[in-house]
Amino acid sequence: MKNFTRLLLVAPVLLLTTQLAAAQTVYQSISIIGPAAVDWNTDVPLTLVTPANVHQWTTTLQLRADLFKFRANNMWTVNWGASSFPTGVGTQDGANIRVTTAGYYKVTFDDQTGAYQVAPAPLAAASASSPALALSLAPNPAHTVLRAAYDLPTAATVVLTVRNSLGQLVGQLPSVKQAAGRQTQQLSQLNLTAGVYLVQVQADAQSQTARLVVE
Repeated sequence: MKNFTRLLLVAPVLLLTTQLAAAQTVYQSISIIGPAAVDWNTDVPLTLVTPANVHQWTTTLQLRADLFKFRANNMWTVNWGASSFPTGVGTQDGANIRVTTAGYYKVTFDDQTGAYQVAPAPLAAASASSPALALSLAPNPAHTVLRAAYDLPTAATVVLTVRNSLGQLVGQLPSVKQAAGRQTQQLSQLNLTAGVYLVQVQADAQSQTARLVVE
């Protein structure tokens, strides 16, 4: 009887200890990986919502209608996936998350619970993105010829997208791997009609958006 009682007391303690250890795991980084963001070889890092909470992560980025997962420390040892979109609870080695509609999204993720949310981001958020890429469009206003130029601090996979004044995606060039330095791509092939647009360059985790007028 004494041994049985001791076992009953030890089992809950071991369970509680395991739960606390899992809750206290602090990851160096959390990222999105998959062709919805870039590809299965490129991590797009999230940042902490606040420095005081080491488990809440976020980023705002362009996502294609494709698959992605969350993972820790740029390795598959710890990863989260699920079959629901735009919200859900990711589990270890869960299913690839499928983005149903391409768009500019704010992504939030909790590495303790696995809970995530992928919410459409205001178009203003795209305009306020990092200027580090030094995106320029020429000529602007444009007629038939349009060139997008930008600086890549390191080699990156680049995707160029175009949205109209309502924030709707109206054109996208195929993703391309480019070396560090000043790079260019031609947007003339998208056959844009007269109007005002936002052109975004997404280079791995960095992005920048510029206003374009087509006459």
